[in-house]
Amino acid sequence: MKYDLIVAGGGPGGLMAAKTAAEDGLKVIVIERKKNITEINRTCCQIFYIRKKSPTKKRFLSDGYIEPVAVEHGFDTTKFVFPGPGFSLEHKGPLKPYYNWIDLSPSKHRIYSRRDALWGFFFQKEVFLAELLDSAQKAGAEVWPQTIAMGAENTPDGVKVSVRGKPGEQTLVASKVIAADGRESSIAESLSLNKKRQVFAPVKLVGYELEGVETDLPPFSWANFCIPSINSLMVIFMGQLAGDITQLISGSEEILQKVMTHPNFVPWFRHARVVKKTAFAANVRTPIREPVEGNVVVVGDAGAPVETWIQGAVASAYMAVKAIEKELNGQKGYPQYIDWWQKAFYFNKPDYFRWVVKQFALGNTWSDDEEVDDIYNILQEVNKKIEGWPQILIDENLELIKERKPEFYERLQMAYEVAEQMIPKEGS
Repeated sequence: MKYDLIVAGGGPGGLMAAKTAAEDGLKVIVIERKKNITEINRTCCQIFYIRKKSPTKKRFLSDGYIEPVAVEHGFDTTKFVFPGPGFSLEHKGPLKPYYNWIDLSPSKHRIYSRRDALWGFFFQKEVFLAELLDSAQKAGAEVWPQTIAMGAENTPDGVKVSVRGKPGEQTLVASKVIAADGRESSIAESLSLNKKRQVFAPVKLVGYELEGVETDLPPFSWANFCIPSINSLMVIFMGQLAGDITQLISGSEEILQKVMTHPNFVPWFRHARVVKKTAFAANVRTPIREPVEGNVVVVGDAGAPVETWIQGAVASAYMAVKAIEKELNGQKGYPQYIDWWQKAFYFNKPDYFRWVVKQFALGNTWSDDEEVDDIYNILQEVNKKIEGWPQILIDENLELIKERKPEFYERLQMAYEVAEQMIPKEGS
């Protein structure tokens, strides 16, 4: 049986591609390795960002989808609106607003990247996936769970995809394929699309979903902790989930336990109980710059350094399907998709990896917790007038840092020099 489109992967990008293509009349099949397609077991913040960059594009950085989006929230239904691609999605799951983005020092000095300004929403990804799956199946898309897409081969008149499921191994044939099979995409690997990508380092995260957390932060806040004695790389996050659940994320359970028992934060977790543990692992690598190979189009995390975010996954899936439909009709759709991909994500911008490596350089510069407290105390003076991430506020106030903390300034400059050597060059 030949399909118009095979979609490898049943995450947000894959299901959005299947929904869009099936509603447009294409014969579609989705291949997904999970038994329960909509179940989320990995660490995931589940945030729909509506504002993460400042108007000056200086003080707030992004790493995912940067085209404008909007949320229309009604009594019964929410709409996620994508003006650029030109579509919207209805969502009936729970929403919680985020108004504050706060960085915390060991002594709880606060730096606000966002203060009392709506910048995003928590939304329940399992509900979102269930809605996309239901729409795709109602439109006629065929869905094969517990089936792994092992690789793809371009042919003169289409694509062959090798899959393995309960019946064993078999080959599916289609005119086009969308690779939406995630960060370690078997489809991208089989087509040698990863050969030109520079790998930086693996990222591993562990998440606790907690009941009973009681903080003294403003409501609807996302928090980042910078506690070098626990984790020098500043990778400790805390945010809200559905109901009264709070998510705490870092690189290991040991780090999470140390945060929860830290003298300044232990009151927050005195009555907390872990209800679920999650994990996430990925290689950070340069993106796929041209996400089309023959009759295969890459969407979502399969072509990203780590993530496109959920909204980036569905936007790229929609645009990929529209490009494929043009190609099936004898028009040039792929060049438009490639151009859109290169402009729609911050990770394709020349300065993206400069900020990535400088962030790690800053994390490796701290000498101890007291130094973080000192720097954050200095930044609080600046933060009264200007919001922004600590990394950016430090960069914009280096003379002040040099005056108040000269030893830290010298170490940071040395760390930045080393970081510059790690930045990938175009085409590397």
